[in-house]
Amino acid sequence: MFRPVKLARVTIQAPETDIPAVMQVFGEMRMLHLINLQETHLGRVGYKASVDLGLLGRYQTVLHQVNRLLAALPPVAAPREHRDQRPHAAEGSDEQGLDLRIDREVFRLEERISVISKEVSPLVEQIERGMNALSEHRTLVARLSLLEPSGIDFDRFADLKYVCWHAGLVPRENMDRLEASLTDIHHALVPVSSKEKRVALIAFALKEDEPVLMRALKSAFWDPLKLPSDARGTAADVLERLTRELSELEKRLEDLQESRERLASQYGEELRIMRSRAELAVSLIRAASKFGQIDHTYIISAWLPVSMFDDLRKRIADVTSGRAIVDVTDPSDIREVRSGILKLPILFNNPALIRPFERLVTMYGTPSYQEVEPTAFFAITFLLLFGMMFGDVGHGALLCLGGWYIFRRMFRYMDYGIILMECGVSSMLFGVLYGSVFGVEDLIPALWIHPMSRIDYFMKMAAGVGVFMISVGLIFNIINVIRMRRYAELLSASGLAGALLYWLGVGLGVRWMLNGELDPHEVMIAKAAAGILVAVMIFQKPVRLLIMKLRGQKMPGSVPSGMGVQLLEAFIEVADDMLRFAGNTVSFVRVAAFALAHAGLFVAVFTLADMVREAHGSGMFYYFTIVAGNAIIVGLEGLVVSIQTIRLEYYEFFSKFFRGGGEAFKPLTAENK
Repeated sequence: MFRPVKLARVTIQAPETDIPAVMQVFGEMRMLHLINLQETHLGRVGYKASVDLGLLGRYQTVLHQVNRLLAALPPVAAPREHRDQRPHAAEGSDEQGLDLRIDREVFRLEERISVISKEVSPLVEQIERGMNALSEHRTLVARLSLLEPSGIDFDRFADLKYVCWHAGLVPRENMDRLEASLTDIHHALVPVSSKEKRVALIAFALKEDEPVLMRALKSAFWDPLKLPSDARGTAADVLERLTRELSELEKRLEDLQESRERLASQYGEELRIMRSRAELAVSLIRAASKFGQIDHTYIISAWLPVSMFDDLRKRIADVTSGRAIVDVTDPSDIREVRSGILKLPILFNNPALIRPFERLVTMYGTPSYQEVEPTAFFAITFLLLFGMMFGDVGHGALLCLGGWYIFRRMFRYMDYGIILMECGVSSMLFGVLYGSVFGVEDLIPALWIHPMSRIDYFMKMAAGVGVFMISVGLIFNIINVIRMRRYAELLSASGLAGALLYWLGVGLGVRWMLNGELDPHEVMIAKAAAGILVAVMIFQKPVRLLIMKLRGQKMPGSVPSGMGVQLLEAFIEVADDMLRFAGNTVSFVRVAAFALAHAGLFVAVFTLADMVREAHGSGMFYYFTIVAGNAIIVGLEGLVVSIQTIRLEYYEFFSKFFRGGGEAFKPLTAENK
């Protein structure tokens, strides 16, 4: 925690014939972040490896076929996929015993796909044909059901020589218009039944007048009932036959679905493994575009956790019979890293319960390798702030249940489910401290305070939390400055000088609140110290730039030439930083404000419930109002409190030290998905 996993650059030189074996090791270990050699001096001189497009195409074809088969088979219970696909130092391969030689594995995958397809595809085609036939029969049954009351005899209609007929649906309001449009020809409109404001009718006319009849029907928004061409007997006879065939089709489809479920149980897990291996192979093949090549020798460079280097070297030596050369280099010894050409990726190293908060940290930015990694402190303070603003035993329990449901059912959002459960636990703990259970404050005693009873004290506590978090942010910034060897920033308002001035002001404020007045000698000493710190912060940059100018050194950025302008700019920067420190501290008072709002909403809900009970005289409406009010508080205020917590973390805490601009560690599979 607080530091990413220590990485080293691994450089592998291997003969072209051993590259598939080396890539097998990559597939087993996964924890390599490839360096694109095209961005280094090797790439600039043309040492670029080629990608086996033919092999890539074969694996992509396999992947397409596997996905098609998985889509055709129903989902079955399978071992849960890994909850977190992001890399961590403690994780190794997620497929034990994986033996993936991508130049050989494709033949086995293609063979198995062919065998499975021969068994699955015909069954799927039968099911598709059966579903289409079932749909057609159901449509015909619905249409004939509309015509059954007419007692229509299709045999008699088939013998008509001079008369044509059509069956269909017409909106009821268009019947008069249809009659009026057919007054010039011999016709008959026979209503049979009605359906949803439409009339099912049979329209007759002479065959020579059929074009006129059809134009009139279309103008009345005619919806024809397409009947089977082989219909014989009465409508009831045809309907009975179709209903019987429909039952037979449904029974046959049930048998086919059972066969499909059996195949899913038989091949589903194997297909998922095949998909995983094909995806891994595609990733490994695409990774070759980052390799370097000199004649028949490949050069591979990657970032790897230092703790895994010995294992990697041993595995590569085993699969290549010692023909490959594996070197490791500390990042501080790499010229490209020092010059900024290469960035060290950051590999988080947090316990399982803190790991989900990495998502929220990276939403703000990815810390650089030299920075303090703030996820652990972020997680603790996030839960602290959320619990303070949303403290209630009942509401916390509901959040835990919601988080548990997401954790168990929505694998894609599993991290957020864990965060929600942890927020629920924090709410329950503060609910015990506040003595609040669904807003009722007399069920359990408050171990600390009722927020509404001591508002001034609670606001001071919230401001104290703000002082603590801002102070930690300033300490993190000092650590970052030292790690990055930017020592001059220690004298700035965001560095050690600004932190000392902030703590001086906080100390005076705390002493005033405790004693009610300040000793004159203390005030005099504080003024002198503050004056010295402000002078250091104002003059440090202009003096430093002046020294650089006198030495003839290149000055960064666009620097004003006049010393007065430089001093004015430095004064404004210091004043702005000090005002922001004060504003950031006061901003934490919103923690108390939202906690009080949470309690105030309970008062409003119970007041409204009492009014409803008095108006209706029934306990049912009272409890309904209580339940509905609590549901609104959990949903609406829970969202608002989450947003405010993130805001405090991002704008009041992260802004003190977080520089970002880092690159996330991307193992082979995550990089190419």
